[in-house]
Amino acid sequence: MSQSISLNTPLHTPLNTSLNDALNWRYAVNKFAHSILSSEQLNHLIESVRLAPSAYGIQPYQLLVISNPETKQACLPFSYGQDKVAKCSHLLVLAHKTNVTQQDIAHFIEQLAKTQNKTAHQLSTYQTQIQADLLSRSSEEQNNWAQQQTYIALGILLASAAASFIDACPMTGFEVDGINEVLQLNQKGLSAAVLCPVGIRAENDVSAQRTKHRISQDQLVVNL
Repeated sequence: MSQSISLNTPLHTPLNTSLNDALNWRYAVNKFAHSILSSEQLNHLIESVRLAPSAYGIQPYQLLVISNPETKQACLPFSYGQDKVAKCSHLLVLAHKTNVTQQDIAHFIEQLAKTQNKTAHQLSTYQTQIQADLLSRSSEEQNNWAQQQTYIALGILLASAAASFIDACPMTGFEVDGINEVLQLNQKGLSAAVLCPVGIRAENDVSAQRTKHRISQDQLVVNL
């Protein structure tokens, strides 16, 4: 039986709750406390993104972990005034590749071969399959595909954070060009897809007291 948790469940609560209970506990934080996540907590979130699934396993994105107050503050003007970007413990940014090249795929196959103790030749059929799909797409289609993969990683990140009673607030409402400029992403062939401030909720965050609203299963599910 899962342990019932409330909005104010402390961080040290034993992690024997169900994932659904943890997801019910989480909310989009509006105000963070001044607490700074420990290196262990931060690494837990990073590892969840690393372990996230993606199409072909290629993970066409990078995770930026921003702890520098000046850098967080520089992102604020391009975040529509949402000051949690600057006042969170860490600002996580999922930035996707804007173009997937044959070299990217070859590098992925090389790394995959090492992990699975195979030769690149043994994975040549898989490499051809990936190339036939991704390299046949237009630049816009590649960009959209890579961006979609970041949302899968985001879902894993949010679930992992909730399961550890770490607060997070996913944000897709921001000025992409401005964030890209601040973080110098264009030079790296990347573009910001999601901002996700993380930390611990402030005790006086009024958003925490609002009843969670989600559509019912009847509205959600279509049985065929």
